[in-house]
Amino acid sequence: MAAFSQGELDELRGRIDIVEIIGAQVRLRKAGRNFVGLCPFHQEKTPSFSVNRERGFFYCFGCQVGGTAFDFLMKTEGLNFAEAVRSLAKRCGVSLHERERNGPEETARQSMQDAAGVASEFFAHVLWNTPAGGVAREYLKNRGITAETAREFRLGFAPASSSSLATALAKRGLADAGVRIGAIKRDGAELYDMFRARLMFPIRDGQGRTIAFGGRVLDARLPKYINSPESPLYSKARNLYGLFEARAAIARADRAIVVEGYIDAIALWQAGFKETVATLGTALTVEQLRLLARHTRNVLACFDGDSAGKAASLRALGVFLEAGLLGKGIFIPTGFDPDTLIAQRGAAEFQKLIDDAKLLVDYFIENEAGSAKGSLMAQARAAERVAEMLRQVNNPFEFDLLARRAADALGVSEEILRREGRRPRSMGRAARETAAHGVQGVRDAAAEAEIGLLAMAIGHPELRAEIRLHAGRVEAEAPKELIEELCEVGAAGAEFQAAIAQRLNDDQRSHLSELMVAETIDDAGRARALVHAYGRALERRERTRKTAQLARSASEASESSEGAADAQEIIALRREAEKI
Repeated sequence: MAAFSQGELDELRGRIDIVEIIGAQVRLRKAGRNFVGLCPFHQEKTPSFSVNRERGFFYCFGCQVGGTAFDFLMKTEGLNFAEAVRSLAKRCGVSLHERERNGPEETARQSMQDAAGVASEFFAHVLWNTPAGGVAREYLKNRGITAETAREFRLGFAPASSSSLATALAKRGLADAGVRIGAIKRDGAELYDMFRARLMFPIRDGQGRTIAFGGRVLDARLPKYINSPESPLYSKARNLYGLFEARAAIARADRAIVVEGYIDAIALWQAGFKETVATLGTALTVEQLRLLARHTRNVLACFDGDSAGKAASLRALGVFLEAGLLGKGIFIPTGFDPDTLIAQRGAAEFQKLIDDAKLLVDYFIENEAGSAKGSLMAQARAAERVAEMLRQVNNPFEFDLLARRAADALGVSEEILRREGRRPRSMGRAARETAAHGVQGVRDAAAEAEIGLLAMAIGHPELRAEIRLHAGRVEAEAPKELIEELCEVGAAGAEFQAAIAQRLNDDQRSHLSELMVAETIDDAGRARALVHAYGRALERRERTRKTAQLARSASEASESSEGAADAQEIIALRREAEKI
C-alpha cells in the first residue's frame, strides 16, 4: 500500500476545493455558508445534499452519506484511498513521492494494471502506426467512426501473429500479470495472444485505467466478439463500457443512455449523445445501475422495438427497481440498432426516440392493464403483479403516484392496491434479525457524544484542552485515537482528513460530516455547551453500566452482607446519575 508524506497531503489539501470536486458531478448552489444540491447517492427531488467548503466536508440529510473529498471520490468512482489521493493530486497538480508498503496482493494488482496499460498502448500502436492496422483503419472509416473518436476511446488492433503481445509483456516482466487479466494465455512453457486480428476496445475504470478488453473480428470468423475474463481488476457485471468517457456529459445532461454494444456507444457518443455507456455482454445488472446512480438518477435503456425487446424491457424493470431507479425505455425501430439508426436516419431521429421515452413502470402498468381485460380472474392476477412491483418502490411520492395511476388503469380499489403494495416482501435471515433487534445504525447518546467531541476538536481548537479531559471515556477506538491525536498534535490537516477517510466506519463518518456542515459548530458558546453535554453523556453511560453491574452482583449475593453493600452503592450511584 502506498504511503504519502504529511507535507504532500497538506499541499494537496491546500489546493483541494471540495465544492469544485463535487460540483463536477453535482449541480450545487450557494445557500448560506454551504452549497446544496441533489444527492448523487439516492433519488430525491428536493436538495438535501450539503457541502461546506471551509471545513472540507459533505453530508446528505436524506441518506446520511457524508465525508471528505477523499470519501466522495471513493464512493462515486469506486476508488480505494490511495487511488483517491492520486486522482486528487493529478487534478490539483501536486507531485506525489509515494513510499511503497506493498503486500503481495497490492503488488500483483499493480502488475495487472501495468500489463493492461501496456496491452492498450500496444494495440493502439498497431492500429495507427503499422501496415497490419490498415484493415482496421479502413473498417472504422466505413463505419463512420472518425480517427478523433477512435483515439478518444483508445481503440486498437490486435495483429494476427500468435504471440506479439505476449512477447512485449514478457520483455517487461509482465507475462504472469498478462495471463491473469486474460490478455495472453499460457500453454506449458509457451505464451500466446488471447486476441488475434481483432479490433480492440479497451474497457476503462473510473480513473481512465484500462482494466479489460473486448475484441471484434473484421471478417466472417466466429465468435464475432470475445471479451476479457473476470479478473481482480474487472467484473463484467460491475463495470460499464464508456463510463469514463461519458462521466462529464452525464453530469451536464443529468441522464445516462445505456446500449448493448461497443460500436453503438461510440456511434451515439460521436453523434453528440456523449452520455452513452454500454453493458459488457450481459443484461443490465443492479450493480451497473447503482454505478450509474452515483452520477444521475435518470437512466434510459435502449431496447429493440419488437416483441422480444418489449419483453426485455419488462424484465429490466425489476432490475431498475432493485437499484432504486425507475428508468425509461428507448425502443429502437425494428431492423435498426443505435449505430445504424444514427448512420441512416441521423441524430435527430434518435433524439425523437429519447423525447418519446416512457417510464418502464408506466409500460408495465399499461401491459398489465391490457392483460386484465379478459376476465375478473385476469384482472385480479394483474393487480397482484402490480402490487408486487409497488413493494419494490421505496420513494413514498413515487409510490403514491404509481398506486393512483395503477388503480385507475386496472379498475381496482386504490385503497386495497396501496395496502397490498405496502405489505413487506419476504425477509431473509438478516432482515428478520434486524427487525427483531430494531433498526441498525441508530446512534445512542454516548456514541453521538464520542463523534461530537471529535467534531468539536476539529472545529474549535480552543476547546481541545477541555475535550481531552473527556477522551478517557471514549470507547470507540478510532474516534478516541483521532481525538487524542488532535489534542496532542494540534492541527487538522490533510493527513488528519486522510485518517478520517480510512479509520472511521461509515456511520461514524456520516455523523461527523453531519456536524461539520451544520451551523451549530459555528457558534463558540454553543460548541462549549455541547462539549459539556457530550461529557455528561459519557459519564452517564459509565455510571449506568456500573449500576447494572452492581445490580447483577447484588442479585447473585442477595442473601449475604455483600449484597446489601452493593445495594447501598447502587442507590448512591443512581442519585449521582440523576445530578448529571
